[in-house]
Amino acid sequence: MYKVKRTIYVDNQAIDIWLGLVSKTKNGKNGKYTVYLLTDDPSRPLNHAEPILSNITSKDTAIRKGIEYAKELLHHILDKS
Repeated sequence: MYKVKRTIYVDNQAIDIWLGLVSKTKNGKNGKYTVYLLTDDPSRPLNHAEPILSNITSKDTAIRKGIEYAKELLHHILDKS
C-alpha cells in the first residue's frame, strides 16, 4: 500500500489525513487504484484502512478524490457538532 499524508483545510482548521492507495496491477501501470482513508498514522498499531473509492485510473486523481472525500466527510462531522 502506498501511503500519503496530506493537510487539508476545513472551516479554517488544518487537519492532517492519511490516504492509502492500492493498485490492482503488479507494476502499478495502467491499473485501477483503490483509495483508503487511514484512521491514524500508519505506524500506529490500531490504524485501520477504510476503503472509500475504487477503479480510479490515475494516482494523482486517486489522491485528489480521496482529499475531496475527506473534506466532505469532515464538513459533515463539524456541522453536526
